[in-house]
Parts: sequence; C-alpha cells; structure tokens
Amino acid sequence: MGSMIGVVSLVLVLSSAVQAQKYDCTPVNMDDFWTAVIWYHDGQAIDPSLGVATHDAGIWISSLPDYVKPGQVNLTEDGEVAFLLPEMNIGDLNAYYVEGDTIPVPPGKYQYVFLAVTSDNGNWPGSVDDWAPDVNPDTGEVYDPRYEVNCFKPIYEDGEGDWISIGIVQDWFWKTPEWVAPASGDYSEIVQQYLTYEGDPIGPFYLWDSYNQGNHDFGQYTYANGEDAFFTYYMDIPVGLKSATLWTEMWGNVKLSVSTDDVTYTELYNSATQDKVYTCRAGNPDGYQPNRELRDFDLTPFLSSGTVRAIYFKFEDAAPLNAIDQPNNPWGARCRQLGIFTGPTVISSVGARLWPGMGTISWGAPEGGLYLIRKQYRLDATRTLKALVMPNNTPQNDPYLIIFAITLANERTGIGNFMIY
Repeated sequence: MGSMIGVVSLVLVLSSAVQAQKYDCTPVNMDDFWTAVIWYHDGQAIDPSLGVATHDAGIWISSLPDYVKPGQVNLTEDGEVAFLLPEMNIGDLNAYYVEGDTIPVPPGKYQYVFLAVTSDNGNWPGSVDDWAPDVNPDTGEVYDPRYEVNCFKPIYEDGEGDWISIGIVQDWFWKTPEWVAPASGDYSEIVQQYLTYEGDPIGPFYLWDSYNQGNHDFGQYTYANGEDAFFTYYMDIPVGLKSATLWTEMWGNVKLSVSTDDVTYTELYNSATQDKVYTCRAGNPDGYQPNRELRDFDLTPFLSSGTVRAIYFKFEDAAPLNAIDQPNNPWGARCRQLGIFTGPTVISSVGARLWPGMGTISWGAPEGGLYLIRKQYRLDATRTLKALVMPNNTPQNDPYLIIFAITLANERTGIGNFMIY
C-alpha cells in the first residue's frame, strides 16, 4: 500500500473550499488495519490486483472533491475535523471492517475521538435480534448491552475506560441527521429526550397510544398515514417545571398537537396550513422530503402552573386525502426525535457529512450521493489514551460497520460541542 504521512498534530493551510479548522486534530494512522476495498476507479467492477468484486458500499474515487487527496490529511467539508485517509489506488485495501481490533494511538490526553464511518448494506448495528441491546419491553431495562458488537472502548495508561456506544450508522442519508444539545453543556437542562424507534429503548416505552401507526425499520422513525391514523408519545415532567422548549425532528403531512391530560389537545403545528409543501421526489414520497427539519415549540403555556407531571404529543396525518391536484404528495406524519430542554440549545450533528455528493455503486444511492459521516464522542481528558478497542462484527450478519479514518482531538476555541449520543 502507498505510504502515508505520519501521525502528527496539524495546523493546515486550507484551500478556499473549506473553512478554518476548529479542532486541534491528531489523525490516527491505520495502515495496519485496512481490510476491505471500498474506493473504486470508474469502470472497475473487479479490482485487478486483489481480485475483489466491487462492493455495495463502493465509492467512485473520481467523485471526491478536488481538494480531498487520498493518502493525505484532509478536512471535512465544514473545515472542523482533519482525517488521515488511506491511499485509494487499485490494489489497495482502503477501509476497515470492524473486527474487534485494538488500534494503538499516539499517547496523549484528548477530549474527543471522531470516527469517519459508513454502514454496508443497511443501518448499523442492524436488526434488534442480532445487534441491539436486549431490552425489557415492559420496563425499558437493558439486560444485555452487547457491548462488543455496538460499542468501542478507550484504553488508557492507567486502565480500561467504559464502553462507548457508537449508535446508529447509516450508509446513506437523505439528509444529514442532526439534533440539539444544551448550549451550556449542562445535561441537567435536558428534561427528557428519545428517538422514536427501536434504537432507543426509551422511545417505544413512551409510545402512549396509536392507530394505524408503524415503525420504519430499525434506526428510522415512527409514522402514521391516512384518516384517523395517529401516534402519541408522552414525556414525564419533573415537579415544579414551569417553562421548557420542545424540539422535534418531523416531516411529511404532519399535524402535531399537545395535551397535559390526553383529553384536550392544542394544535402546535400543521404542515397542510403552514408549510403547504406537497411536492416530493417522484416515485418515493417518503424519505427526507419535503419539509424535514428540526422545529422548536414553547411549552411554557402548558407548564406554567408548575403542577404538570406528564405531557402528551399527538402526531396525525395533516392531509390524509392528500392535496388536490398536487403531484407526488408526501405521506403522513413522520417523527424521528423528541426532546424537552429548559435552557438555550445548539444544533449538534449526530452524524455530519465529510464530503457531499460522492458517487456510489449502491443501487439505493440518495439524490445527494453517498454521505460518509463523522461521529463525535467524548473521552476522559484527564487520562492518557493509548489505544481504542473496536467493536466486533460477530455474528457476521449484514450490515457491517466500515471505518475510513479515526481522529483524536482537543478544542482550540474552548467552545463545547456536546453530543447527546
């Protein structure tokens, strides 16, 4: 394999295509761990040197932006994080399928680790039966976390750290997933939050009521289509709370209403009367179109008495018969995330694009092309890190977690970027 530059903390001179680097990055050299061919030259169905067929997660090298150079340190599209990419020549192994390896890193004290990842053939860690933690459906208690298959572990000089859950990884996104976090970094400002699918054991536990409701695969969202279809989630409210903000990630023909007694509901949002956006991608009215975004709602009018102990959120199809004479109507209500916060929040990417619009050989590529994503995790900055233990793809079922690069980082600016998961 072609040689790579050594592992050093970097100050880079950037082209005009990216912004100034935010993090003080130490990319990890992974020369000894590449196990798969993922990057391909156009027209190469079989790697002639290795005899390896192109893969469902294959990416055309020609689709990389001009300023991204294989075998060198490159910044993400927002200029925040520097990753050391492998060489991407025919005959090179240039991605790592996680296999439980212990990967040494330059010893040091770091605040964060960034993973440049994607998933092969679906959402990782995959089906609940094969990958996800075993959860008691009645209590939400996790009784078998299955750390080795969905977490990584830092190894410090003075001993092992705790397992860190990687969370959901998709091999393609219709829209880069985001969520919010307390601007202060104080987690006590999170009243409650969860994802509305099986990837978060809290979510299904708080699904209060529904009719003609469904769950779109592991790692996706809850939905309801058609007349009378709905789903209702509720959240516990601590004693004395009088003011808070609801954040949602929802889309489609969605009507959202709120109640403190599950009897009288007040409409907060209605896409049919507010957005009036009915055109979505022809042939697939689902996906992340046309109005998927994070939205916030002031809950103070409902909590001002200080006596509310639970609050209910009801999602319905705002246009069950679709908009008359409008083509490509999106489906009904979709919701992926819910959260209540007591202070100012900031947007923090659950998975951020490295470089957008890359070409892929996958049949299911979205309109924007394949998105490699980066995921950020906090380390114990008081301890000296020396290695990372990767998860193990055992049993070897689809999907597979693919790692392209790992970077350790400390902040230059002192501004916290707190990740929720």
